[in-house]
Amino acid sequence: MMMTDDILATLEKIDQQIVRLIADRRDLVAQVPGGLSADQEVEAMSLWIDEAVERELPEDPMEKMGKLLSQVCRKRGE
Repeated sequence: MMMTDDILATLEKIDQQIVRLIADRRDLVAQVPGGLSADQEVEAMSLWIDEAVERELPEDPMEKMGKLLSQVCRKRGE
């Protein structure tokens, strides 16, 4: 069983990875001429929801996070 300090250190690493992946996604979206289309954003949102359901994560909060992620990525590309 992991000790609390080990768990917290692992959580910190995961959080750093999440932030790094968001920045990577933002940078890639900025490379798409004109940014992602509305259809592409809907497709990405569907993926978020499908992945959430598959991993037994709450659908509504995951949809909200997906929308926030789209906003973060869109701002860089604007």
